[in-house]
Amino acid sequence: MDSSDDSAEGTSGHSPAAKCASSSPSRQRIVPIEKVQTLTEMARLVSGLQRRMEYGEVRSRELCEITRALARSKYFDAAFFKILAKELRGAFKRRSLSTQDIVDVICSLADLNAYDSATFEAACATLKSDLDRMPDSNRQRLDAALKQVKHSPGEEFALTLKTKSRVDEREACPMFWRGQCKWGPRCKLSHDSDSFDGTIQDGRWKPPTQSGGKSVGFKQSADLFKTDRCGALW
Repeated sequence: MDSSDDSAEGTSGHSPAAKCASSSPSRQRIVPIEKVQTLTEMARLVSGLQRRMEYGEVRSRELCEITRALARSKYFDAAFFKILAKELRGAFKRRSLSTQDIVDVICSLADLNAYDSATFEAACATLKSDLDRMPDSNRQRLDAALKQVKHSPGEEFALTLKTKSRVDEREACPMFWRGQCKWGPRCKLSHDSDSFDGTIQDGRWKPPTQSGGKSVGFKQSADLFKTDRCGALW
């Protein structure tokens, strides 16, 4: 009887200890950074992300996803944040992130109370040139985040945050949102994100069945823009 039991165990190739190890939490599937929700899921990724950041293998957009995931999972580790803050400062100074991404990063860091004065200063310096065109909703979010961590961006910056944004009532430039406008600031149409949304919502853009045209590029751009809010980075 004993020999048959041993034989059955040998045939299966798995001891009870091995079965237990294979189902242990440490062997659970790793969740992609953009889907992380819990502290445990984030903890499983931290060591690998830290190594990649130290070797400069994490791209700017991924830094944003990491920061958002940290905020969602409420994960805080001083050593990890020190490395992350350095990478974020570099991304801000290179201007490799959109205004929306920078606002999201600052708000996420503030939610975690992960304050680093140099990082917030670099973010504000990058945002300064686009501040007067920033939607009011983002101004309010940014203002609340800066107050939450008691960061002073300077009197001029703070005043601009409280000033209502200028409304560009021109029709949005379809070529700009396809990355093809060659006129830049001389363009007679708007390159503003709010105008782009407004043109679609107000019905000023007509589909081919109504306008008689054949191109659906503007509508495709609208759908993409609503998805990733990247604007001319396409």
